[in-house]
Amino acid sequence: MGNQMVDIQEFRTLVKESRELFPHYWEASRKLMNQEALSITLPTLIQSIQEASLVPSLQECLINVVQQFGEQIKTKHMHQTLKELTGLPPSKAIRALIVWGVLAVGDNEQGETENISGEELESRLREARNPYDILLHVKAPSLLDIGAGDLTFEQELVDQYVPQLRSENTMLKLHAFDRLTPGSRVGGVYHKNPDHEGYLQSFPEQELRYQFWGGMDLERFRQAKGALSRYTICTCHAPANPTFAYEPSRLERSFMLQHLQATRGYFQPGRFEGESVLEVSHQDKILTFPPWKFNIVGPLALLEFMGQRAQVGVFSAIDDEVFWEILSQILADPQFRPPNKIFTKESIPEIFGSVYKELNSLPVGERIDLSKIAELRDRIPFGAASQTKTSKFFKFQYVEIRRGAIWEGIPSSFTAKQFSYMKEESIPWWIIFATEV
Repeated sequence: MGNQMVDIQEFRTLVKESRELFPHYWEASRKLMNQEALSITLPTLIQSIQEASLVPSLQECLINVVQQFGEQIKTKHMHQTLKELTGLPPSKAIRALIVWGVLAVGDNEQGETENISGEELESRLREARNPYDILLHVKAPSLLDIGAGDLTFEQELVDQYVPQLRSENTMLKLHAFDRLTPGSRVGGVYHKNPDHEGYLQSFPEQELRYQFWGGMDLERFRQAKGALSRYTICTCHAPANPTFAYEPSRLERSFMLQHLQATRGYFQPGRFEGESVLEVSHQDKILTFPPWKFNIVGPLALLEFMGQRAQVGVFSAIDDEVFWEILSQILADPQFRPPNKIFTKESIPEIFGSVYKELNSLPVGERIDLSKIAELRDRIPFGAASQTKTSKFFKFQYVEIRRGAIWEGIPSSFTAKQFSYMKEESIPWWIIFATEV
């Protein structure tokens, strides 16, 4: 179960993830809690503990407490030990250990996303027209959607893939979050749709494990209860502008605010029906948005989050401003990240040069391997853009650029579908990438 010695905190995380990742095994563990079944199951669990790469003190403690649980007399000390080791009350603790060490042991050894090599992943992305087909080639497929909106994408994804996964007796774990606070009076059609959510919740857990978090941004989601540490795919459809249209690591705040005021109009905090909002003066009108509408996070934080949380990242329906700002963080040459220079229609051709010419000539419905145009950035450190500080790095193993809002036969979001009605918007982009940690 891995060559590195696992300590108690890491072990608690492994047990928690096994329990959440395999709900069918968790349910099956109920039937193994009678004395007759335990007499057969616990020796197998002990053998798994002995073979696992655990720190010696943890390994010894686990073996002792599991042996004690198999005896008729249960002690208060045993109950307390189980809780300390797993974070769960005694019966649930043993059930979770059984899932981790007996029922899902084959799946756990592969890991939730690492059952496909980086080389195979890149090959499949190059060959496949639909990046979500990766879900059909892993043992425990999972997807996280950032800024999920009304859940149109989630419903289309489920309709397309759950029937295929069902035939293989494979469960899809589908997680989504959005900054909009449930019940807020601002946000309109971008709030989660109760009909879509009801549909997603109607599937049996052995087919689909769906969960949605409202009022969540990137940083808050890092502490979200029930989230996986790593997903097969992470998506962000129509990344928010201006949230991801300016990179704080290359632009001073004054430059960003000045450009926002010039292009979006004067804005200030306000109140609407008792809740905090952002009021924006635009063409003699006062428009009302969520209070965080003009909070700048930047593409580096988004890329870092996705690179840390998934093997494959998919951006779809990216507008021009956000696209070039994201691209500047992917390409290696620092010339693409000029300090305190806003990307505009006039400056982008000058800054990106031949890269701009090549990509701007890409027809709608076509795609290109970005490394064929320019060198990709070698590595990006986790913590470079967020409050999370670590010494790990990730690199882009493969990056593909596509042109167009929607690709036929590929699940898409509500926002992506609106581009056909936005006559003043330029043709949007896709960025699909595989990371190597």
